[in-house]
Amino acid sequence: GFSVSEFLAGARGAYEMILMGFERGDLAEIKPFLSDEVYESFAFVVNDRTEKGLTVESEFIGVKELQLVDATFDDATREGELTVRFVGQLSFAVRDRAGEVIEGDPKAIKTQRDVWTFARVMGSNDPNWQLVATGE
Repeated sequence: GFSVSEFLAGARGAYEMILMGFERGDLAEIKPFLSDEVYESFAFVVNDRTEKGLTVESEFIGVKELQLVDATFDDATREGELTVRFVGQLSFAVRDRAGEVIEGDPKAIKTQRDVWTFARVMGSNDPNWQLVATGE
């Protein structure tokens, strides 16, 4: 009962939700969709930005491309892992304490490439996949 097209549609929505939650520093909203390891990595970056007085201003434009690049299934644990390559577009700027842009351009559209791996125990009551790895 698994549909690749349904999974990819959900992955597209998860990409926007997780990416923008991370950019805003609102990790509570996305924590249920992150493995502990990914959450800790995201929290480290968000806390570091906060300590430095940096704020991120971003707007999600859309997903230009997504592709399933790998799929594995462990018979013993019944865990499936699917790796998806995203090409997303967003506007992005980092501001310092004074509000000056120190990285990016809030008026320019940036293309971002990500490779994310999602996992879940197949047949479990929880239908949600968790983000377990990120990369390029």
